[in-house]
Amino acid sequence: MLSYLSSLIWAQPATERARQTEDGTSRHKLQEDEEVLTADNVEAILAKYDHPVVDRLRELIEVGGAGHWPPRATYAPTWPAPLRPYESIYHAVAPHMTVAESCLDDAENRKTIDAFRARLRGLLEEGIDLPAVEIVLKAEGGDEEFTPPAWMGFFACIGFLRHAYRWGVVPIVREAQNEPTLEFPRELDVPWKVLQRRFGITSPGGNLTSNVYANCDFTSDAHTDVAVSFPSLVVTKSRWNSRMFYEMEEKALPMYRLMALSIARLTSNDIPGTLRALALAHTLLRAVLRFFYDNLKDENLSTPLWMAYCQGFHGWTLDGVDGVSGGLSLVIRVLDSFLGIRPFPSEEVEALHLPLAQRNWLNYLREFDIRRVARERGEMEVVDVLEKMVAQLRIWRMGHMRRMVPYEGVARPERKKMTAGKSVVADEVLDGYGKGRAEEGLAPEEDAMVEHLKAQLAQRLAETR
Repeated sequence: MLSYLSSLIWAQPATERARQTEDGTSRHKLQEDEEVLTADNVEAILAKYDHPVVDRLRELIEVGGAGHWPPRATYAPTWPAPLRPYESIYHAVAPHMTVAESCLDDAENRKTIDAFRARLRGLLEEGIDLPAVEIVLKAEGGDEEFTPPAWMGFFACIGFLRHAYRWGVVPIVREAQNEPTLEFPRELDVPWKVLQRRFGITSPGGNLTSNVYANCDFTSDAHTDVAVSFPSLVVTKSRWNSRMFYEMEEKALPMYRLMALSIARLTSNDIPGTLRALALAHTLLRAVLRFFYDNLKDENLSTPLWMAYCQGFHGWTLDGVDGVSGGLSLVIRVLDSFLGIRPFPSEEVEALHLPLAQRNWLNYLREFDIRRVARERGEMEVVDVLEKMVAQLRIWRMGHMRRMVPYEGVARPERKKMTAGKSVVADEVLDGYGKGRAEEGLAPEEDAMVEHLKAQLAQRLAETR
C-alpha cells in the first residue's frame, strides 16, 4: 500500500553506512554523543522532520483531539447558546437513571425504562430549539464561537444522552437488552448525524472518544457520570473506569512521538537515532502498561460496581451493533499497529467506533510496518528492540487476563451475559464452557462467561508475537 516506501528508505548495508571520519570515529557515534533524547524534548525534535508519520500524528492531536491528546474538551458554558440546554437535560435526568438495587421483574423494568425515556423525550422537546440547533451545527466549524474543544464536549454530552435513552435504567436489564431496534428522539438523532460526519464514525452509539476521552475534565474525572446521584465514594470508584483510559493516553503521547521519530529516522537511515528513539519508547511502554496494571484493583475500581455502573452502560446491542469496550483503547491499538500484531480489524468494523484521525494514525503505522522494514534491511538491533516491546505487550496481556476475571465474573441476575464491546453472548456459546467453580464463588453461568472472555483474550495473546 505504501508503494513510495522503496524510494524513501535507503537500504544501504550496515557495514558501508558506518564509514569512519578522518579521526576514526563513526559519524553515527558522533550523532549519538550529541543528542540527549527525553520524553520532554521529543516533541521539538520530531517537529524538525518532514515525514508522513509526523503528519498523521499531528492530525491525531490537532484534529482528533482538538489540539491536545488526549482531548481537553470544554462543556456547556463554551457552547453556542442553542446547544447549552443539552447539558442541563443531562443534569436533570442522570439522577433518575441509576438504581441501587436492580429489579428482576421484566414487566416492572419495562415500566421503568418507558418512564425514563418519556421523561428524557419531554425534556428534549421542551428544552431544545431544534431549528436553532440545526443552524449552529450546519456551520460545522465555521462558527468561531464553537471551538474544537467545545465540539468535543458536545460529542461527549450527546453520546451520554444517547446511551441513557438506549438503556433507560442502570444497571442495565435484559428487558432493554431484548430490544432489537429503537427509535431515538430527533433532538438526539440530528446532532449525532453531524457528529458522526465530523469525527468520522458510523456507530449509532458512543465510542471511547465520546464516552471517555472527551468526557474527562482537567482532573481526569468524568464530566457526565451514571453514578452521579450516588454517595461520593461510589462516584469516585466508578470514575476510575474513565480515568485509567484517559491517563494512559496522557502517558502514552511521548511514546507515540518516539514511535513516529523511529519511523522517520529509519526512513532516513539514521540507525543510531532509530535505536535511541525505540529504547526510550520501550521504557515509556513499561510505564504506561504498569500504570494500568497497578490501578486495575478493587481499591480504585470496585469489582461489583464496575459490572453494574461502568460496563453495561457503554454497551449497545441494537441493530446488531456492538458497544464500547476496553479493546478500543487507542494505546493498545497503536501498539498492535506499530508492532505489526495481526490480524488488523477491517476498515468497516474500526470505523464504527474509532474517529477518522485515529484510524489514519493507526493505518499509517500498519502500512509502514517497522518490524518488517527492519528485518528486510537486516537491521537486527532495531528488530531486537521491537521484539522486546512485543514481549512486554505479551506480558501485559497475560496480566490483563488475570485481572479481568473477577470483574467479568460478578453475578448480575437482572441482565443477560454481555461484554460491552461484543454485545449479548448467546446461550449456545456459553454452553460450551465451564460447569461452575463453587470454590471461587462462581455459578455455572458466571464461570461460562469468564471462560468465554478468557478464550477471547487468549486468542489475542497467541497472536501477539
